[in-house]
Amino acid sequence: MLRFACPKMKDLATTMREKYDLRSKMILRNRSDAEMLRLEYDLVHIHRMIARHRRNCAHCRPQMSVAKPPTIGYSQLPGGKSFVSYDMAS
Repeated sequence: MLRFACPKMKDLATTMREKYDLRSKMILRNRSDAEMLRLEYDLVHIHRMIARHRRNCAHCRPQMSVAKPPTIGYSQLPGGKSFVSYDMAS
């Protein structure tokens, strides 16, 4: 079970899950194209709402400062040649 820090995101995720479940049921029951098209429109709309919410919500916005950039160093090869090495663990 997913945990959400933001109640709005939880509501959006629940709505999206319900729409996907309804979509699966409609596919199994061989519903009309018009009904399927309306449901696909609703799913795209919910995806856009989630993307918009993630851009604007302080709880849902990815924290860029948490990721540490790789360090770049120069290493010596046998024979005196050097190359750039990227250390992702530092």
